[in-house]
Amino acid sequence: MADSNPQELRPTEFRPSGSDAEEPSGASRHQVSLSVPGDVIAGRYRLVRKLGAGGMGVVWAAHALTLGVDVAIKLIRSGLADVDAVSRMAREAQATATLAHPAIVRVFDHGTTALGDPFLVMELVEGETLGALLAREKKLDVIQALQLTLPLLDGLRCAHERGIVHRDIKPENVLLARDPLGRVQPKLLDFGIAKLEHQPSVNRLTQVGDVLGSPEFMSPEQARGAADVDHRTDVWSVSVMLYEMLTGRLPFYTKNYNALMQMILNDDPPPTLDAGTGDRELWLIVSKGLSKARERRWASVGDFGEALALWLYGHGVAEDACGNSLRAVWLARSLDGQAVRSRRESWADISGGGSEQAERAVPTLNIKFRRARHRLRLLFTPRVRMGAAIVFVLAALLTTYALLSGGKQLAAAPPAPSVGLPTVSAEQSPKPASASPTGISLESLPVEAARSAKKAAPAKPRPTYKKPKRDYGL
Repeated sequence: MADSNPQELRPTEFRPSGSDAEEPSGASRHQVSLSVPGDVIAGRYRLVRKLGAGGMGVVWAAHALTLGVDVAIKLIRSGLADVDAVSRMAREAQATATLAHPAIVRVFDHGTTALGDPFLVMELVEGETLGALLAREKKLDVIQALQLTLPLLDGLRCAHERGIVHRDIKPENVLLARDPLGRVQPKLLDFGIAKLEHQPSVNRLTQVGDVLGSPEFMSPEQARGAADVDHRTDVWSVSVMLYEMLTGRLPFYTKNYNALMQMILNDDPPPTLDAGTGDRELWLIVSKGLSKARERRWASVGDFGEALALWLYGHGVAEDACGNSLRAVWLARSLDGQAVRSRRESWADISGGGSEQAERAVPTLNIKFRRARHRLRLLFTPRVRMGAAIVFVLAALLTTYALLSGGKQLAAAPPAPSVGLPTVSAEQSPKPASASPTGISLESLPVEAARSAKKAAPAKPRPTYKKPKRDYGL
């Protein structure tokens, strides 16, 4: 493949009408120009203004005559309106019509015009694509990038639960819609090559030689042309998109298509830490989604979103970009202490030499350990530490003051007077009641002297018993 402009490797479904996108030529240009503002499509939708054009068709803002609401209509160019294009349009309508999720653009109707051109009727939203935002800002703040990614993962979780795999996730297919209050709602576009698991016969809607998906965001199994692509290919694509949001560059990029496929299959991306973005824990989360072997990736977008939400929650963020509570949407199970199932996919795909071809991997991102560490962080936040220090200082001051006040009171207190007892002088004191044989008063001697005097005093003779004489009258 010849070298080309980098933008050509990241085609978007629709480009602004003022861009320098290549215009169709010949009969296709004539057929496209037939649609002008005021035309009525299928007798139900009046075209109002052109929103954008791309390689496949044109997008119009239209007014639904039967419902009286504004919608967006995607018209496939006549030159491309073959059987595959019609089937792809019907697939997108079928894939998204049942997905009532705010992160997915709703599809209301599909059909063909009077000229036989396929059309798709979608909800009309105002905003810009994530690709346009990245082209202007180059890269996003870490918190902002993760907050924008979580609603998309929630929408993909809804799609995967219904057996729908997007397979073409890229910044140009993410619309950052804004409501009248200025709130942001990321929305996934273009389910045209979505895989429906319950319809395997139409899983490979593509022409010979066409690439199914955008090359830079293809998973390794897509690059190999595997037929059993599953929901983990969306985990890869979201990880590539998140990597670009964090670093401002793609993890795998070259102008040559074949070389790009080899990089996706064999090379390891530079860590986000090399760009000074995030920390090691965040890089482990992203790199797990970029594992070559899909068995080592996050088992689901739900697990991927839970890991990102835990990282945000540990950094003091409680909501995503739409204002949804991280605890309610992602962390109710983890933070409430419920059991988390053990899974083999909780091993990070990181080896000592940096090559994923190595057999050894280190266990990381254990959810139970992360939950305990998060609780410790909640207990020892700066505010809690400051409050504990203030309480400790106040308690020490109060204790010191109480001890000093008590010591002063004890030192200043006079001797307590004898209450209720008359004072007796030495002349009025009574004489001792008993005296020792030596004439010394025992009460006037100390205890030891009194004991000695008692021992020295002669002992009193004991009375002897004399047996009385009996007179028997003899």
